[in-house]
Amino acid sequence: MPKTSQFRTFAIEKILKATLKFPSEQGLSAITLRKLLVPASKLLPVNRSLHFKKLHLAGMSCEEIKIRNEAPTQMIFHIHGGAFFLGGLDSHRGLMSDLVTYTKAQVLHLDYPLAPEHPFPYALDLLFAAYLEILQQGIEPKDITLSGDSCGGNLALALCLKLRDEKLPLPSGLILMSPWLDLSLSGESLKFNAKQDALLSEQLLKQGIEYYITDDSSIDEPYVSPLFANLSGLPEILIQVGSKEILLDDAKRLKEYVDQAGGKATLSIYPGMWHNFHMFNHWVEQAKQALVDIARFVDHVDR
Repeated sequence: MPKTSQFRTFAIEKILKATLKFPSEQGLSAITLRKLLVPASKLLPVNRSLHFKKLHLAGMSCEEIKIRNEAPTQMIFHIHGGAFFLGGLDSHRGLMSDLVTYTKAQVLHLDYPLAPEHPFPYALDLLFAAYLEILQQGIEPKDITLSGDSCGGNLALALCLKLRDEKLPLPSGLILMSPWLDLSLSGESLKFNAKQDALLSEQLLKQGIEYYITDDSSIDEPYVSPLFANLSGLPEILIQVGSKEILLDDAKRLKEYVDQAGGKATLSIYPGMWHNFHMFNHWVEQAKQALVDIARFVDHVDR
């Protein structure tokens, strides 16, 4: 990696640790953390040359993003991250526009209801209804790639499991970026990468669990911690994670368990990268490469 790129990566890590990770370790309320996320989101570039359209599915606000005057052959149905209580259309608009730019696909970005106002299974049920709604509109399952980052990866995998269990049509592929799949927090990387991960803290994950799980559900339920579900009969999966992530073991174990279940999964570990590094692709070469790899995967499942 050229020295200029190394310096940019180092600088971004320092900034993220000070502005986002440190506040996440202070036990601040959901409302306060959401307010802190607003100015940070505005720093991520958005490709305004794309076509943006507001939609509603299953009662949720959504944003359709695609290249103007083109007819994409694949739809990316994306579920954003944020420990189940943060994030939305604004926080991830930059990454979504980058996904369109790299893949040439149409992205459907869903603003699902957050915890603690709406704990499990509220979001999953609405995402399930939204997926069925786009099928009813005539979108073929083979033309849909399901995608999610962080806890959105959890919801994306849980949605696939629910569709399989209900014997409903599955998407052509599944993309999981820095996925959080184990709410029991049993992965060893939570400890050995605690100081390395520039963005995510164990404290924030515990806060998300407290908000997301009620007395009516359990951490070991398949739709809550999909890492421990029966993982057979799923579409092909692309798993991307950074080597410095506290969730590294979630990604590694998912690959292992999918292989054991007879499925097909590709695990890509990007050296020196932190949680949700994809969002910083305008400055970080490894993040650009991850989006190139996603574009190849989308093209592969589309064929």
